[in-house]
Amino acid sequence: MTLPRPAKPQDGLIWITGASSGIGEALTRRLVRQGWRVAISARNAEKLNALAAEAPDQIIPAPVDITDASAVEAAVAGLEAEHGAIACAVLNAGIYITIDAANPKFEDYAKTFEVNLNGTAACLTALTPRMSARRSGQIAIVSSATAFGGMPTASAYGATKAALVNMAECLRIELHRHGVLIQCVTPGFVETPAQDDNEFPKPFMVSADTAAQRIAAGLDSKRFEITFPRRFTWMLKLIYALPRAWRIPLVRKQTGWDKPLDQ
Repeated sequence: MTLPRPAKPQDGLIWITGASSGIGEALTRRLVRQGWRVAISARNAEKLNALAAEAPDQIIPAPVDITDASAVEAAVAGLEAEHGAIACAVLNAGIYITIDAANPKFEDYAKTFEVNLNGTAACLTALTPRMSARRSGQIAIVSSATAFGGMPTASAYGATKAALVNMAECLRIELHRHGVLIQCVTPGFVETPAQDDNEFPKPFMVSADTAAQRIAAGLDSKRFEITFPRRFTWMLKLIYALPRAWRIPLVRKQTGWDKPLDQ
């Protein structure tokens, strides 16, 4: 049996979704400096082309809407046919839509699920058969520290991120014997456009560049979870390990949701 191992630049391409801004953009630049050829995807072709122009010999723009499974399959097939095997993929694309629990909109839940869950599934469906057949490959699914437990305004986003952790664990179990390494990224707060509408306190926030550095380092390891900043994410893990009767009031208080409504 071929044991899973971290991919190296000589193994082929690394594919990053959600690469037009934030973590994906910063990670692209860092991996280029490490010698990777990087295929980048998002819906915004103009931003992808601008990023690719920084290193045209190493960055390959591949615009695609990840919620269109047929388009994702075609994009992956096209990349591999023209540029060689995708040795590693960082499934980073996602959206954050705040939910007002007292006045929610179904379309906000549906859109979040479509992008964060169905979009990731579309990418996995295109990738895992190819990697399994080659008995090699690496996939990092970007989740979030909101996967650890409930947070205000995140009833859609947090649900998808918790599901992604479960999805990654299942794949880690199944694909090990196929030589495919599965990892899950659970960052705390990162300075990205996704945080702009996030009104509760955001302690220990890190820059997109710092997040990219942590992810790149994690990709060089075999560990399942790539989490940062650890002083924050491990503190959250401890809080969410408490009985719900204790932790829900604690989270409510720490995020300011314990204050009464204005009369």
